[in-house]
Parts: sequence; C-alpha cells; structure tokens
Amino acid sequence: MKQLFHKLSLRGKLTFIITLTSCLVLVLTFIAIIALQWVSLRNNLLQDTQVLSQGIGENCAAAMIFNDQQAATLALEPLAATPHIVGARLYNQNQEVFAEFYQDLARDTSNDQLKTAIILREGHIFSSAYLDVFEPVIFDGETHGQLMIRVDLAKVNRIFIDYAWIGVGIFLLYSLLAFLMANSLQRVISDPIKSLALSMETISQEKNYSHRVQKVSSDEMGSLFDSFNAMLAEIESRDQELLNSEAHLDYLAHHDPLTKLANRLLFHDRLEHSLARAKRMKSRLAILFIDLDRFKNINDSLGHDVGDKVLCAVSERMNSLVREADTLARLGGDEFVIILEHLRRNDDVSRYVEKLLRDMSSTMEVSSEKLHVSASVGISLYPDNGEDADSLMQAADIAMYQAKNKGANLYQFYSAEMNANARESLLLENQLRHALKDKQLTLYYQPQFELNSGRLIGFEALVRWNHPELGLVSPLDFIPLAEESGLIVPIGEWIIFTACKQMKKIHEQWHLPLRMAVNISPRQFLHPSLVQTVAEVLYRTKLNPGSLELEITESMVMGNIEQSISKMDEFNKMGVELAIDDFGTGYSSLEYLKRFPISKLKIDQSFVKELGVDTNDTAIVNSVIALGKSMGLEVIAEGIETVDQLELLKKEGCDQGQGYLFSKPLPVAQLSSLLDSALIREPEILSSMMQKKV
Repeated sequence: MKQLFHKLSLRGKLTFIITLTSCLVLVLTFIAIIALQWVSLRNNLLQDTQVLSQGIGENCAAAMIFNDQQAATLALEPLAATPHIVGARLYNQNQEVFAEFYQDLARDTSNDQLKTAIILREGHIFSSAYLDVFEPVIFDGETHGQLMIRVDLAKVNRIFIDYAWIGVGIFLLYSLLAFLMANSLQRVISDPIKSLALSMETISQEKNYSHRVQKVSSDEMGSLFDSFNAMLAEIESRDQELLNSEAHLDYLAHHDPLTKLANRLLFHDRLEHSLARAKRMKSRLAILFIDLDRFKNINDSLGHDVGDKVLCAVSERMNSLVREADTLARLGGDEFVIILEHLRRNDDVSRYVEKLLRDMSSTMEVSSEKLHVSASVGISLYPDNGEDADSLMQAADIAMYQAKNKGANLYQFYSAEMNANARESLLLENQLRHALKDKQLTLYYQPQFELNSGRLIGFEALVRWNHPELGLVSPLDFIPLAEESGLIVPIGEWIIFTACKQMKKIHEQWHLPLRMAVNISPRQFLHPSLVQTVAEVLYRTKLNPGSLELEITESMVMGNIEQSISKMDEFNKMGVELAIDDFGTGYSSLEYLKRFPISKLKIDQSFVKELGVDTNDTAIVNSVIALGKSMGLEVIAEGIETVDQLELLKKEGCDQGQGYLFSKPLPVAQLSSLLDSALIREPEILSSMMQKKV
C-alpha cells in the first residue's frame, strides 16, 4: 500500500488524502454517535431496571422477614408487565433461592439461563445478551436477602445493528461525493506546483539564476513563488557568506564555547603532533589530567551560573601558567588536561604542578562569593607510561583518580601498580553489575534493642555480596564502588524493597511492633526518584510507613540544605521515620539540625568503641545523648560490644542500641529463632545473657 501511494502523482496523492481524511472524519463521527447512543440505551435500561428492582425489593422485604415464599413470589409477579425482563430470583442470606419468576413464553429457557447467573452482593453485570441487576433486600437497616433481575438486551442490540446499517449506506454515498470533490479541488494546488517544478528544472539545466517564476496568486502558493525568487537572488551572496563562516565554524569545532580553551577534538590532534615531535626529537613530554575537587558542591549550592564563572576563572589561572609550546584543553565538565613538552627531568613536572596547585587553591572571588578551588592531578610521562595517545591518557586518568582518593589538592604520577588496581576495580564493578541480576546480594538483619527494658524494637538491614568465587565480599569494598559507578541506586532500591517485604512478613507472623532501618547512600539520597521509589515500595509491600526508618548521614544533607529539607519533609508527610546516621562524624549546624524532620540520632560506633577509655569520645557520646534529649529525639548507639559500654550508655540516658554484645547481623534463616525466643517475651533475659558474655 505504501509503495503504491508513493507511485501516485501529486494529483493522485492529494485526491487520495482529501478523500481518505473526509471518510475517516465521517467514520469516526458516526462511530462516536453510535457508541454514545448504545451507551445511552444501556444506561437508560440499567436505570429503569434498578428503579424497578428497588421497588420489588422493598415489596419482598416483609415476605422474607416472615419467611413467606408464596408472598415473595406474588411480589415478583408485577415483572410480567415488562416484556424484556427474562426473569428474577430472590436469594436469602445463605445465597439460596427463596422465590423466582420467569416470563411465561420462555419459562424453561429462562430457568436455565438464570441458573448460570453469577451471584454478586450488589451492582450489575452486562453480558452480550443480558443485563443482570442485583439489589439487596433491606428492611430497617438490615439486609435479609438479595434480588436478581435478568433483562434481555435484544432490543438494544437490534437498535445498534440498525444504526450500523444506516451508517454503512451513508458512508458509501459520502465516499463517492468526497472523491469527486477531492478530484476537482486538488487542481488548485497541483497545477501551480507543476509549473514551479518545470521552472526549477529549466534553471537547473541552464544555470541561469536570473530567471524568475511568474506569481499566480497571493496566497501561500504565491508566498512560495516569492520565496523561490528570493532564493535565486541570494544564492551568490550566501555562497560568499559560507566561505567567510568556515573559519568561525572551524574555531567552534575545535574550542570550548565556555572557556575558549581547546576542546577534546583539538586536544587529541595536538597530542598526536606533540607525540610525533617527541619521537622525532627523542624528547619527553607529560600529560596532566586535572579534575576540580568537589566542584559539584559549587553547582548544587551556588548554581550553574556561578559554576560556569568558576570554570572560566580557573581556566584563566591555568592558562597564565602554560607556555606557548604547551597545550591547555577542557575535556568537559570540570576536567582539564595540559600537554607539557620538551621536558628534561620529572622534577620539572613536579615543580610545575606544585605551582599550579598553589595558584589554583588561592582565594578567588566569583559573583561576590569568596571561593577556594582545589584540584587533583594525574600525571603520565612519554615514553615511560606509553607511546600512544590512548595509553598515555588512560594512565593520566588512572593517576588522577588515585590522587583524588588520597584527598584534595594532590597530584600523583602514574605507576604500573595503579593499572593493576584499576583493572581489579573495573572487574569487580562488572561483576557487581551482574550480582543484583544473579541474586548474589542478600540482606542480613542486626537486631536493635531498647537498652533499659531489653525489648527488641527492630532491625537494621545490612547488604552482603555472596560472590560465587570470592565468597562474602566486604561492604567496605563494593559499596564505595557502587556509589562511584551509580550502581548504588538500583542496589539501594532492591535493599529498600527486600527489607520492607521482610518486615511485612515479620508483622504478619509475629504481630510485633518492630521497625526496619535502612541506610540511604549519598548518591541515592540525591537521586530525584528516591521519594517515589519509597512510596512505591510501601504500596507494593503493604508495609505501614511508620515501620520504615531511613538512615541518612549529616554530610549528604548539608550539601544543599533547602533541597534536603524539602525531601525529608516529603518522607515525613508520608509517615516514614528519619534518623541521622553516624552522628558526630559530619559537620551539622544546630541551626539546620532543628529544622530537620527527624526522630532519631545514631551515635557512630567509632565513638562507642572508646567509650569510657578515651575522654574525648566519652564527652562526644554524652553530648550527643544530651542534645537528642533536649530536642525530643530518640538516641541509638551502634557498635556496643561490652557490658561497660552498655552501662555507660544507659547511665547517660541512651534509649536504644545495637552491636555484637546483643547479636551479630543475622541472615533471614536465623530471624525466626530470635523472634520466637524468650528474648522478646521476657526482656529481663537480656541482662542475664550479657552477664554470660562478660
């Protein structure tokens, strides 16, 4: 059909399109009318039947109360006056037939049909041939039975078929008229276009751009002719403009539009030339891969406009240190690269980079903001670390990440060991991508207790990776990798769903008011779909929102205060509890902390570990507990391993705790024994258990 349409002339295509459009409009209009009429007929029939059923139901109420089947049958007799009613049945509260009625002309058939009726509590059912209406029999507010009336839809269906035949006839007549009109009207468009096509062919063959086509009308077709004539007049001047623009386009293709530095394309071209010179002259060169530290915080807190100005200011500082023979380029985002040529010693590179980092980290004022911007630099050398552009760039990139992992404002030369570590990290990342799909991840649950009573109050969900070859991989090894690669988002969604599903099972089986705590990673917290993900999980698992507690750290909410508070408010409205994890290790401001809709502070285990031994840690723990009490928050300590730690925490008023003193994180298979044990039935056993561990 498509090939046949393309073979048609313009005249034929216009005729076809106009005819088809007209017919489609008619068909859709008629279908809509028939559909509305059909729905109207059915609705009217339904309303009439419902009114009738209500009246009959009221008449049958007394008969059902006195268990008078004969009276109930007589109450159904008025239905005989309505010929389209097939029959009716009156059911008692046990769904047994109490009384029934059939039209005399089809009593046997109606009886068989009524036996197939589906019994509903209330409402109606439309089938292809019948309408079944169900009405409860109510007297004095009490339901005594149910009335079912079956109505024949033959009349409605017959009217619908009559409309359809009328529509077919109208469609055929209309199609013929539409074709005749379209065949005539298409000439208004096709004839001028044919004339224009002939003129274009003549101009193309003769190369005579002074030729002009004759305008035939003042409508859109006339505008087309005017535009064609204007195009002919502009061809020569536009050719000249294109030549003048080539230099500018070449500049745009090879330079970064924001900083005006060389872009990735020009950088690679210059790197190839620099390598060729170095090989020819047997000299050395260095590649400096530069990545700004925590630049994302500037964008998030001050806005992208300020971020762009910072990039321009940084570019100017670096450009002032680059020699004429060297190359400075921006690869994208906050990544820059420098090619240093004609080097004699590695010390030359070190001195250059140290000066670069000093100048970079000095105070700069951007949009009335005084900022300190530092960078991490990775360095690769030719020919020590490679002889081609790709290997040198890869080496510099690996070295840069090593520098960034060691801290801010540092540089690092590439070494072969880095490549091995990078390959191992890449391999582990690839395996982690399959771990979730292959169900290698599992959750362990560490119990949390109320310290004074010893009552079990909930669990913290902790992820474990059961690697088929490496065994259990420490979360310290794969969680940072998942965070860096972005895999933490799907893994985090799986953790939330699995933990909520497990808690729902615990509620259904043990009926205990326990709560499930789930850690939220920084990248997961910043992801725009987090709130929706949690809402969907709660809906799918049917878990009470108050039984879920999300643990977030201080650092992840302090990057963008207002956005973080807004997101926490959404969780608060949802009913989900929020806790500040590892409290005391970040840099919270009490001014903002009081605005956070949180219910709990969690003391980091690093402070609990030296509790009673290190006076500073003891003071911090006591201060956190006092702060929580003053703000009306619960306080929970993690990493409790000794009875002395427990007693000190209880003495200071710490509410809750978890740690190896009570229980290690447990797999799902071991939860049943814990929940069935006397630990949650008789809290005093907790103290005796701990005494045995001393």
